[in-house]
Amino acid sequence: MRKKKSIGKKGKGKVFVTGASGMLGTDLYKIFTDAGFDVLSTDKVPLDPWTKKLDIRDISKLSSMVERYSPDYFLNLAALTDIEYCESNPQETYDVNAEAPIKIAKVCYELGIPLVHISTAGVFDGLKDSPYTEEDTPNPVNIYGKAKHISEVAIPHVIEDYFIFRAGWMMGAGERDKKFVRKVLNIVDGGADTIYGLIDMYGCPTYTYDFASGILHMILSDNESGLYNMVSEGNCTRYDVAKKMVDILNLNVTLEPVSGNFFEEEFFAPRPPFEVMENKKLHDRDIKVTRHWEQALEDYLNSYYKSRYGKKGSL
Repeated sequence: MRKKKSIGKKGKGKVFVTGASGMLGTDLYKIFTDAGFDVLSTDKVPLDPWTKKLDIRDISKLSSMVERYSPDYFLNLAALTDIEYCESNPQETYDVNAEAPIKIAKVCYELGIPLVHISTAGVFDGLKDSPYTEEDTPNPVNIYGKAKHISEVAIPHVIEDYFIFRAGWMMGAGERDKKFVRKVLNIVDGGADTIYGLIDMYGCPTYTYDFASGILHMILSDNESGLYNMVSEGNCTRYDVAKKMVDILNLNVTLEPVSGNFFEEEFFAPRPPFEVMENKKLHDRDIKVTRHWEQALEDYLNSYYKSRYGKKGSL
């Protein structure tokens, strides 16, 4: 094991970030820079002037950039996350979500840089009737989950100084939100008067702001390396999330409960019906880095959308 680089408690250090223009990367950049870190942001499609172009599959370029920058931590946020796209493009998904992270781990090992990698509740098959913990055995049901699971298994064999954090249903970053919350608002913006919410699929919304703050806390604290679940507390259905959104933003829509097969043509990739995780390792260490999903959702909506929606959700 290479010697871990020392990062001061005041947060002064350097981090190399991939996938920095995504939902998580957008919040992470602000949180880490506010904490005093120098952040080198990279993304395949940069959306900010401070972000450099980098495809994580180009390991030669990546290695050269990392060696020149000499960061205290490497944060790999880059991934393909559209479940249907992943299912239709398995080789690209394995290249980006499995092979590239393993090669990144090798680069980090050779340069003596601790690695942070992001995984997902999607590594589980959803057949359990209680929250998944880090002790449960993954059994992914789609290409996205399978690729992520490969990286989870391989990285610890490459480098000892690592964190892997599993996220749930992501929400955050406002206009860069590509997930359920933004999709609901897009439907409302399109003039629909009915929102359909699934009542038979369960998960844990994960606010990118809380998740990024959790990463910062973990790397600044004397915590054991390894794999951690890190989702918002509590669990819910998509219907529950939509209902909370309607209540918070006073959206003038009817909310209709539906089962999973209602969307089977649009969302054809298999999905686990139960993606609820417990942050057991964090709880066992008395570490609290995320809020309850309802509190996090309210904070997110109030921060980004409250002023945008007028009376009863009209724009």
